[in-house]
Amino acid sequence: MECETINPSSGAREGPKENGEYSENCKQFEASECFMMKEKEAPGENSDETHDGLNFPLDDDSASPVVTLRSCIVGFLVSVVGAATTQLFLFKPVHLRIQTLFAQIIAMLCGRALQLIPGPKWWNPGPFGMKETVFSSIMATSASIGAFAVESLAVEELYFDRKTNIWIALAILLSSQMIGYGWAGLLQPLLIYPSQLIYPEILPSVALFHSLFSKSSEALDQLRFFKKAFLAMGVYEIFPTYICPAIQAISLFCLSLPKTLTVTHLFGGAEPLEGMGFLSISGDWALVGAHGPLYTPLNAQIHHIIGVFIAILLFPLAYSNSWYNGGLAQNFPFMSVSLLLPNGKPYPIKKVIKADGTPDSDAIKHMGLPRLTATDVVAQTFASLAATSAITHAIIYNYDILKSVLLKNKQNIKLDPHRLVCKKYDDFPVLGFVSILFLSIILALLASILGHSGISSLGLLVATIVSSALTLAMGFLIGITGFSLQALGVVQTIGGLLFPGNAFGNMWFTVYGASTVTQAINMLKDLKLGQYMHVSQKYVVYSQIFGTLIGLFVNYGVMKLLVRTQREVLLSSGGNGVFSGFIIAAFNSRAVCWGSFSRQLFLADQKYGSISLALAIGLVLPFPFFILHRFFPQLKLNRLNVPLLMGSISSNIWGAAAGRFVNILIGLMSQFWARKYRHQWYKKYNYVLSAALDGGAQLVILFFALVFQGGFGYEIKFPTYFLNPERSVARDYCYMPRRGNKLSKQQ
Repeated sequence: MECETINPSSGAREGPKENGEYSENCKQFEASECFMMKEKEAPGENSDETHDGLNFPLDDDSASPVVTLRSCIVGFLVSVVGAATTQLFLFKPVHLRIQTLFAQIIAMLCGRALQLIPGPKWWNPGPFGMKETVFSSIMATSASIGAFAVESLAVEELYFDRKTNIWIALAILLSSQMIGYGWAGLLQPLLIYPSQLIYPEILPSVALFHSLFSKSSEALDQLRFFKKAFLAMGVYEIFPTYICPAIQAISLFCLSLPKTLTVTHLFGGAEPLEGMGFLSISGDWALVGAHGPLYTPLNAQIHHIIGVFIAILLFPLAYSNSWYNGGLAQNFPFMSVSLLLPNGKPYPIKKVIKADGTPDSDAIKHMGLPRLTATDVVAQTFASLAATSAITHAIIYNYDILKSVLLKNKQNIKLDPHRLVCKKYDDFPVLGFVSILFLSIILALLASILGHSGISSLGLLVATIVSSALTLAMGFLIGITGFSLQALGVVQTIGGLLFPGNAFGNMWFTVYGASTVTQAINMLKDLKLGQYMHVSQKYVVYSQIFGTLIGLFVNYGVMKLLVRTQREVLLSSGGNGVFSGFIIAAFNSRAVCWGSFSRQLFLADQKYGSISLALAIGLVLPFPFFILHRFFPQLKLNRLNVPLLMGSISSNIWGAAAGRFVNILIGLMSQFWARKYRHQWYKKYNYVLSAALDGGAQLVILFFALVFQGGFGYEIKFPTYFLNPERSVARDYCYMPRRGNKLSKQQ
């Protein structure tokens, strides 16, 4: 066999291959295209029809550079900006994270600016290419995810005056993220290589990359379309973001019906925890596009629609009937994620927790046990059902993939054709992922011991095992449907039940059980993006690791700066309009609740036992539908995705609800009407339109948040008028009395 050489910039193996296994000849691509068509004719069980994301080009330029000096410079600069912005907005009234499309566009613009600087080939090898942009943008998004462990460190410093040593803090940040990367890398044969897992969320990015860099006539049409839609959305988004924010949420019912709490609970949705947003009309793409209506498959959207309408019926019913003694009769807020006293006011967390994180039994006897709102308990119950049913669902509906990988029977795995193209590049070694995972767990154990974490080594190991199971389950869910579940609450539940008695211990369990899942899922999406774009897997991993290292230093630095300079504001009720500690306080409340009161409130026979029971019920919930489908396939019960439905119901307690109705309409127009009746337009422009709308909106929102709305520490307020009401008035003009679930200093 003849020798092969390695292209140092692209990573491609060059030269003849034995039996032509990885050769780039026409037969290889024809075979892949034929395979792709077969996939379209025979979609997998329990999935939508095969997504048009598989129509992305299979041709590849192996000589295109990936890792260059300028791609590293661009990646570093965008990583610093993205990580700082994400961390900054963790401490603001509205949370904002740099999205993949935004990083992609900024990386492209910076790269094209650098290509104008003349120099030797090592500096300027030519036009800033597509693979260089992919490398830079993946680095930036990895940095911009935001290290979840920062929230735990901020809680300890703000609420308990515990300052963690800088090296221990960095060890926590690094290990919690790298454990997720280890799981993601090891699960690639299950969650990346099979053709059934398409990751709908990244399809707009893939479409945009091809539109920006391809020279075909179709790509040029897509690029012109993108520019027009991007510019139009950028100009338009100025209005709901700054000039007339009232169009974010237009509720004809709140405007016309009497100003009552009942009307607000059902139709309000301009603010988080305000109401269900039923039939509310939103003119803000930031709210409307939050669930990806242009790329989420139709089957997943139908589940989401059903979940929304069930929640609209169930949540008001639970509140009006005062389920769990946490509703209207107790004068509790309609929706809240805080711990409450029997009169509905905030529970004084700091008074009942000792300096070491353990509960103060005397103070608890005096104050009594905390209460939760009925809607919060219902939402947590469905979240528990979703998490454990996702594990069962992933196993029984993807058994063939699991069996083939475990038995190393590759003939039975339907590989993504883009994976076949990428086989000519070097993969990141499996031993490398094993080493990352093993060393990160060791680092986490050392940090927990030296940092007086309040959790045992066994507890930490259990958290990592939980994260692996949830990564597998949620990877299948998001890879097929595009819908992601929140692991945070469920992991807090499991940690509180298994290892009770310490709030700090629950925080640590959550960091290593939930944040690792988030990191793993984001790495899986980036790995799939790299596969679609035919970038060497090892370069994708290098980009993610570099971005993570940049991000953790920036995340930690910004957190320390804000906690030191804005301490009183972050501890105050509602913040000052520029900064707010709401997210940190909510995490603190949950950690204290599950870490200190799990055995008093959440066992099966106790007040909120339904949350714990749901974990067990969820494990068996998919089985009846699976068995019925085997006997009655004509009912098509395999299309029922139990965790997706349960998660859709649970998610209705989070975020502003005003965008859901328009989101549903646009989703049906895209994934049903356009895909079925305007299929050529859909294939050519749908994902490009999604990229343009998301990118234009994100760019304007970030600019105004930083420059006009306090991101840099000052505000430039737009004059108040009927489309820009005072902060004390809800933007949809629904009735908003003073409520008792705001944060307070005593928390």
